[in-house]
Amino acid sequence: MDSRTGRASWSADMKKLFIDLCLEQVKLGGRPGSNLKTSAWKKVREEFNNKNMTNYDQRQFKNYWDMLRKQWNAWKKLISITGIGEVAPGQTVQMDQERWDEQIKVIFIHL
Repeated sequence: MDSRTGRASWSADMKKLFIDLCLEQVKLGGRPGSNLKTSAWKKVREEFNNKNMTNYDQRQFKNYWDMLRKQWNAWKKLISITGIGEVAPGQTVQMDQERWDEQIKVIFIHL
């Protein structure tokens, strides 16, 4: 965590663990709508903090969840555009610079 801002910092391993823990709770029925239940968040928070020796709180997890969801929605929208191809599954998108500029304005301005 950044001691100056109080913001959680997320390494690639931490991101993967967070997503895996959330997916586990979803599979166990801990997501009735677009978010996890309070009890599911508690389990994610406890296991994540124990494994990473961190003390992230509910707000930090929820903020990260929301940010990942926005990124995922932008990614889905981007790869659904005809004529765009992935270099490798889940890695990068190939398109000419003019289309990139257009899509950045349309999609990413809302992140």
